[in-house]
Order: sequence, then C-alpha cells, then structure tokens
Amino acid sequence: MKPRLVLITKSLPTGTFGELLLDGQRLCFTAEREWNNNAKGKSCIPAGLYTLMRHHSPRFGDCFAVENANVGVTVQGPSQRTHCLVHAANFPRQLEGCIAPGTEMHPSQWGVAHSVKALNALKQELGSSDWPLEVIRL
Repeated sequence: MKPRLVLITKSLPTGTFGELLLDGQRLCFTAEREWNNNAKGKSCIPAGLYTLMRHHSPRFGDCFAVENANVGVTVQGPSQRTHCLVHAANFPRQLEGCIAPGTEMHPSQWGVAHSVKALNALKQELGSSDWPLEVIRL
C-alpha cells in the first residue's frame, strides 16, 4: 500500500503555513490563504482526507489537484470548491484557495521561497500517480 502524504498546517491572520510530509520526511513547506469558512477562492481547504492527483491547468500548467467530494472539493465540480491546486506561488495573497509549495519559508515575509523548484521536486517524487493526502489543521 502506498504511503499517505500528510499536510500539517497552522492558520495565522497572514495565511496558513505548513509542511508536506511523506513517511514523516518533509517534501516541502507550504503556504495557503487563511481559514475563511471554506469560502471559494478565499480560504484554505478544510482538514480531511483527499486524493492528490497530477493535473493540467490552463492557467498554471502541469501541477496537482486535491479532491474530496465529501467536503465539497472536486477538480471539475459540481461542488462548493473546484480546482484547488498545488501550484507555484510564494505568498497567500497570490492564491485563490490553492496550495503553494516551497523549499523553505520566505526569509523576509510570510510565504514560501523557491516555489517552482519545490513544485518540480514534488512532480519528480510523486510522479503521475494519485496519492492519499491527509490535511491536518493545528
């Protein structure tokens, strides 16, 4: 059985920040919007179990999507939230309900650094398979 990815985060007024782990090993740091009652385009996704899948976005290209129809998050809809992606970005203000990976936390403001490098490393590590993802909000 494939190991589960775990995203452990803490929501702050400036955004939601965390670490994505595989078998207890950090793959990357993450940045998202702060929790805003699961509002489309304005909130991080709710805690829960998801499927992380490779996705091609017209806007962001080759990236990942997260899906759990039970909490209203799907790739194509109909649902409360669609296209919750993992794509390159550095700061929560650049996101619309998506997750930005980074190789480290940004040194001078709340966000992540080297997001393209981190996304490419995720693509290399995870390949094109679907992965179980547990999102934990502290």
